[in-house]
Parts: sequence; C-alpha cells; structure tokens
Amino acid sequence: MSEPSRRRLGREGSIEALVAAARALFAEHGPDAVSLRDVARRAGVSHGLIHHYIGSRDDLLSLVFAGSTEHARADLLGAGDPLDAIRRLRSLGGDDDEYARLLAWSLLERRDPAEFHGRSQALDAVMATDPHGSRQLRVAVAAAIVQTLGWKLFGSYALTAAGLSESDRAELRELIEQQADALLGEASAGDEVSA
Repeated sequence: MSEPSRRRLGREGSIEALVAAARALFAEHGPDAVSLRDVARRAGVSHGLIHHYIGSRDDLLSLVFAGSTEHARADLLGAGDPLDAIRRLRSLGGDDDEYARLLAWSLLERRDPAEFHGRSQALDAVMATDPHGSRQLRVAVAAAIVQTLGWKLFGSYALTAAGLSESDRAELRELIEQQADALLGEASAGDEVSA
C-alpha cells in the first residue's frame, strides 16, 4: 500500500489524520511496535506535528481511545434501556475487530487502562439508560463487554477449538449474545424489584 504524500491539512485535519493512522497501525502491530514516524508517514503529515499538536505516543493513544469511545457514546444516546444499549454497542463496527485488537495490544503491553482509556463514556451512556444505575447492572454490562470483545478476538478460535465450522459462527454468536442478554435482563429486573 502506498503511503500518502505530505499535505497541508491544518491543525484539526492533521490531528484527525494522525489519529486515524495511529488507530490502524496500533491495532495491527501494537502501540509499542509502531514509531511515531510511521504514524506521520501513514497520515501524510510531518513527524513534528505529532509533538506540536498532540504530544507523546501515550497522548496519541489516549486520543485514539477517546475518539472511539466518543463515537460509541454518540451511537448509544438514543437507546431506550440497557439491553438496547448493549445491542447497539455490539453492532458498532460490525465484524471489524480493530478496536478489540487495539485494546488487546494495549493491555498485553501492560498499559494501565485508567491511564490510556479512563472511564468509558460509552459505558456511562449504557448506564444512563437505567434509572437506578445499580452495581448489579454495571457488573452485567461489564460481562456483556467482555463477551463482545472476546468474540471479536477469539470467535474463530472458539469455533475451531470446539470442532465447529465457520458455518456455525452466526448460531454460536447468537447463543452467546442471548446468554449475555439474559444476564442484563436479570440485572435490570433486580433493579426494578429493589426500587
């Protein structure tokens, strides 16, 4: 793939190009394996603009995650309840596993999620759909996130390990999602009973 030639994009355009390039490269190779020069080259901007507009590699990684969670939060705003919100969250990116790979690389490189990611605005949007905002529901939401990210990372492995074929993918994914939905439903019902 040919890299774009350097171009003048202005501050916001340069930041957007750098974040998009970093997201793709970090997800493919891991943040620690990618030089900031590689990011600048992929974005088609001068390497010095990273330091001028963004700062360090960690600052760039934080911007990548902030953009992802903001996009997810915006998509969740119209959700009517936690189950609807989680279903919307699962559908983000379709079968694209870029975010899951980026998160996995970052964790495998022993980065502290509190430092590069912080509290998820997207998950706060899920919790905002529940008037009680209980701990039980937060636990159920966390389980649904593990299920969603785990499927994106390990779905093919799970099929192979279980002796299933690619044609079983949709059925298995639906079964896993039903189990996660049941957990969310139980948490929501528990909130209603305790209210």
